[in-house]
Amino acid sequence: MNAMQTGVNTLEALEVGREANAHVERGRELASRAVDEIIEEMWRRSARHQLDRGVRLSFPYYDDRRLSLRWRDFTVIPRGRILFVPAFVVIAAEREIERVRLDRQLSESTREHLVVLLGRLRHAFLLSGLP
Repeated sequence: MNAMQTGVNTLEALEVGREANAHVERGRELASRAVDEIIEEMWRRSARHQLDRGVRLSFPYYDDRRLSLRWRDFTVIPRGRILFVPAFVVIAAEREIERVRLDRQLSESTREHLVVLLGRLRHAFLLSGLP
């Protein structure tokens, strides 16, 4: 392989890397917007007392290893007649953050991305006033 071919291969690899990075950024932005929608919907439903029989979330995140939007399911309030309290979301988000940090099936950057998203959920319910 001559120097010209090596240079072309290097440029092609850089272009593929840029495209992958752009894809990851778009996926993370999509997950971020979905989290905002989940937070808004939870506040709306809590105001109408529609979360008083349990809450289970399918939480979006972008997996940069699989290059796809994925969902992480976890329970905020078990099924039953437990009145919704925003602190339950805070506690559930904190527990899920710890699980994510220990999950070695996810890449380090995906774990960081998911922790940030869960942190936003936690923060949105940290204070009991409306966001």
